[in-house]
Amino acid sequence: MNLLIVDDSKIVRRVLTNTMTRYFKDKGWKELKLFEAEDGLIAMDLMKKEPIDIMLLDWNMPNMTGEQVVDAVRANKEWNKTRIIMATTEGSKTSVLKMIKKGANGYMVKPFSEEAIYKTMDTITARMSK
Repeated sequence: MNLLIVDDSKIVRRVLTNTMTRYFKDKGWKELKLFEAEDGLIAMDLMKKEPIDIMLLDWNMPNMTGEQVVDAVRANKEWNKTRIIMATTEGSKTSVLKMIKKGANGYMVKPFSEEAIYKTMDTITARMSK
């Protein structure tokens, strides 16, 4: 399992990294490789080098927004299987629907609890093999 956390906040990346490490350990996943990117451009460069199974993605970032990342990932046939979970402050119904229509597979609104993260991850990982 390769997981990419994309957020311009170092604190958010650290919280999500720690939570994801606990989540996958608790669920009995054997292998987890975590990657971090502070913006969409860095995320795109990393995706060219590593196959990413799940991406936790902020919307509002410098250089390349989360929306632009979703568009780029969904336009690339090699990345079609990457599951994208928006992890953002943009929580309006319009924003959520917009990103789901563009190809996001899940949505979490900051600030999120560990329980909310686990619930979202349970939904996303349900069909993935351990």
